[in-house]
Amino acid sequence: MRPTPGLRLPLAVFTMLAVCGLALAPRASAQTPPPERALRVLFIGNSYTYNNNLPAMLEGLAASATPPLRIQTRAIARPGVRLQQHWDRGEALAALREGRWDYVVLQEQSTLGLLLIEGRHEVNDPELAFHPYARRFVEEARKVGAQPLFLLTWARRDTPESQARLTQAYMSVARELGAPIIPAGLAWARVRQEDPSGVLYHQDGSHPSPAGTYLTASALYATLTGQSPVGLATVLTGHPMPEGVLNPARTVTLASLAPEQAERLQRVAWSTYEELRQTGGYVEVQPPAFALPTLPEGQPLELPALLGTWQGEMRFYSQEAGQSPATLFLTLKQAGAHPGGTVRIVFANGQKQGPFSLEALTLEPSRLRFSTPLLSKGQGKVEHEAVLTPEGLVGMARYENPRNHDRYVGTWKLHRPEPPASTVEVPPAPREPPPAPHAPTGP
Repeated sequence: MRPTPGLRLPLAVFTMLAVCGLALAPRASAQTPPPERALRVLFIGNSYTYNNNLPAMLEGLAASATPPLRIQTRAIARPGVRLQQHWDRGEALAALREGRWDYVVLQEQSTLGLLLIEGRHEVNDPELAFHPYARRFVEEARKVGAQPLFLLTWARRDTPESQARLTQAYMSVARELGAPIIPAGLAWARVRQEDPSGVLYHQDGSHPSPAGTYLTASALYATLTGQSPVGLATVLTGHPMPEGVLNPARTVTLASLAPEQAERLQRVAWSTYEELRQTGGYVEVQPPAFALPTLPEGQPLELPALLGTWQGEMRFYSQEAGQSPATLFLTLKQAGAHPGGTVRIVFANGQKQGPFSLEALTLEPSRLRFSTPLLSKGQGKVEHEAVLTPEGLVGMARYENPRNHDRYVGTWKLHRPEPPASTVEVPPAPREPPPAPHAPTGP
């Protein structure tokens, strides 16, 4: 079947630089089980997998096919968990090593770990944690005879440009390992290009709505079977999975789409899969570059000019969490032979941190350096450096977790609060003397 006419992948996503020659079969190529045995699929992911119960939606779509296809699924998914954390916790590995899986679907955290630049979520470097642990899981899946697949996820609603970074990160490791891609993120990008209304998203702009999960399940069905999902069920039921824990005592409606909406999503999922298959299963994209903030040139620094309290805006913590922009209060004082000081933060949502004593405070000819706790003691240190400009103190804050490579980079700009206007007490105006009494007059 040829791709549906008129449906093209977004230029920002499918800017083709090179096409890998590694062919992807019409199916994801695990051995087809005998008819009496269900296809067994293990999901390893997080809330993008368990919201609206993606595994159950896949089962429902397959059951509505002609002839029906029996699929049994299990999901090891917890809120925000990454492949590295799955590996360390051991639950996913134990489930995988039970064997008897035909497929293992790997879904990484939505931004490949945490990278905040000026309080805005960006896609992290995949080589820091995603790729190393993807390689480990693929190796383990193949040891038990299962076919690993990568679930290419979607960009958040407010950062559509990040889809190219996600696509390149998933495509490069999947191509290296010869593992098929489930092109959900590409299908999402196409739907968003044709209809920017955002029906695929939950109100948080990140997690999928029922329609978003339905589109992902349709892309997954196409990848597993090599068959079009067009004409499959539009109403799907199953057990809810709050926080990734299946509740078999309840059955709910997972998705109920109008036939025309369901068919449109089915066709997008199929044509996206078909186009990817015809390019050999992988594409190479050039992600747009993003610039890290830098500091301007600073004036010479002398401690007496810095003493006192400074305050201003800090863009460092998460905008999505309602933390940024925050207000930073920096107090510098003479502490014996060495300078000292404190810092406190009032977040955009009204929460507060501090005051914390400044650590490793040093004064260089044109740089002020110090460190503070990340959010609370024990979570690591934020390294600050600042320069003095005619507009005030301009600083940069950096943090990186050496274990999972979470990274924050942001800036702050402080000024001295204006002193309160002095009040001059004006004496009251003198009261006019009362008029003199009239002298009595005679008869």
